[in-house]
Amino acid sequence: MNKRKKVLKAVQKMDRDDFEGLCLRVLEDLGFEISNLKSISGDILVEGTIHRKGEMKNFVIKITRSNENISSAVEDLKKLLSPATEGLLITTDKIANDSILDERVEIVGGGKLYQLLEKFDLLSEVEELGKKEEGFKSEKKSDFIQKGNNYLANGDYETAQRFYDKAIESGDNKALAFFKKGELFLGRGKYDKAIKELKNALEIYPNSVEIWALLGDVYDENNKKEKAVKAYNKAIELNENNLDVLKKKGRVLYEMKRYDEAILCFEDILDLESNSKEVWNNKALCHMRNGEYEESLESINNALSIDQKFEEALLNKALIFENMGEMDKALEVSKELVESLPDKSEYHYVRGAYLAELERYEDALIHMNRAVELDPENEQAQMMVSALERKIRG
Repeated sequence: MNKRKKVLKAVQKMDRDDFEGLCLRVLEDLGFEISNLKSISGDILVEGTIHRKGEMKNFVIKITRSNENISSAVEDLKKLLSPATEGLLITTDKIANDSILDERVEIVGGGKLYQLLEKFDLLSEVEELGKKEEGFKSEKKSDFIQKGNNYLANGDYETAQRFYDKAIESGDNKALAFFKKGELFLGRGKYDKAIKELKNALEIYPNSVEIWALLGDVYDENNKKEKAVKAYNKAIELNENNLDVLKKKGRVLYEMKRYDEAILCFEDILDLESNSKEVWNNKALCHMRNGEYEESLESINNALSIDQKFEEALLNKALIFENMGEMDKALEVSKELVESLPDKSEYHYVRGAYLAELERYEDALIHMNRAVELDPENEQAQMMVSALERKIRG
């Protein structure tokens, strides 16, 4: 097989996305400005403009490799043209004679397409894509998912997806392949596609904790919190001891301001993992949002009994005292924060704010100045410095 036939055969067999990308490269190298593109039955229709002989020309371009009769392809393309547009047909097929030439439709057949690929240094790229396609065909069924995982780990999402699709086509562990596609689409922010793939997986394994949990993650990322909770609930029904899912559910309920339900969820977690400082802290936040300050303080103290220097819990403890109107106690907690992390601007700001609230302006100014010194971009601290200086001047 000569090189031209080999290249055109590779173009015929390459993946649709690869074929589309290749054709767009050719059009752009020819000087076309692409304004619209769509795929119809394996063919690609493009609208674009090009400067020729000092004027702007409007084109409708059809790119085909469907072995459609060239004359029919030309007639179909002419139906899409308006009086102000011209047509361009690009085909991988060889043009046998000149009888099909039309004054409104320019044709680039197999031989001319090869010349364009050669002119724009695209031959080696086509050959590489052809080798990749042959690689897909030669893989054993059992290798599809593992190969997909390898490409996914390397950030090659398109190739990973193609291997997962091959696994599905071959019937090789279809549920896992659907699951991995869902995972892939979630990572790329394509939530609707991820949901579709995971629902396909659930049709095969409706009692999979992992699939329901990932579906919950997709809904959560897509800000569909109610659906996320329902998916997490289904996973928890199947395994009530799944700490990871319970924690995700609790967080989502908190974000939805459903604090009573979140508290129950965090209590379920603590029944399984009583020494989780983060869960005690989260439970405390829910109580605080409910105005249940004593319960909140109890949970915070449990968190701090596990880690006395747990910064987030110390901050929340100060906030609880502030909400209770016990500013002296809030100030005392802020002292612990500053002593624990003296080079953190935020904590000097917190302590300075409490001192200012207690009208200890000189002491407050010391901490606000320190906050600005540690973080010159701390605008709140800068404004507080100005306000405190005015207070001190009277």
